[in-house]
Amino acid sequence: MTSRPRLLLAGERHGSLPVLLLVLTLVTGVIDAISLLTLGRVFVANMTGNVVITGFAIGGAPGFSLRTSLSVLVAFLLGAGAAGFLIDRIEGRGALLRAAVLIEWVLLAVCLVLVVVHPPVVDSAATLAVAVIAAVAMGMQNAVGRRIAVPDLTTSVVGMSMTGLVADRTHSSRQAVLRRACAVLSLLAGAVVGAVLVRTVGDASAFGLILVLLAGVGAAAHTMLRRGPDWEG
Repeated sequence: MTSRPRLLLAGERHGSLPVLLLVLTLVTGVIDAISLLTLGRVFVANMTGNVVITGFAIGGAPGFSLRTSLSVLVAFLLGAGAAGFLIDRIEGRGALLRAAVLIEWVLLAVCLVLVVVHPPVVDSAATLAVAVIAAVAMGMQNAVGRRIAVPDLTTSVVGMSMTGLVADRTHSSRQAVLRRACAVLSLLAGAVVGAVLVRTVGDASAFGLILVLLAGVGAAAHTMLRRGPDWEG
């Protein structure tokens, strides 16, 4: 009976991985709330949005920094490249997830320290550093999510999930509908929580929540690997 929620999300092949990826999707919502609201109107996880923001900056739209958006794009790609290094060297999806989450936790802990020592000021060196480090972490998360390859759970982009919910409504299984809906709701929930924390308490609290969530994912992956994972590969 304990496996039923996991099976409803993605079946036996993926076991607990969908739940862990949904938590990472929640992290994405929180961190993009931080970046968009306080780090200079930029996305550090959603590169589709950041490419558009870069276009706004190139076009001269006020309030958008080309330096920040381009720096974040490059940092995200560096993070994805670093994840590729891990992917080539670590066997198994669970071990890969555990390693990537550990590195991501360390990077975002550095971000937490920076925002405590230097509260975010748009276009300042410290704030740009936070955005860049966070983008590296999210590039890693996205690349690892892609390698883990649970359908509809990329941890950052939900456009295709939303499209699938309505376009494939007569052909989708209950699992697919539930998985897509959970992906959208997780990102939305993360954005709501992140925005509330940033506006009422500050960036440090939002980064603190992210670190707690990542620690939970890492601990769960580690525990499952020691007991014998309930997913394949």
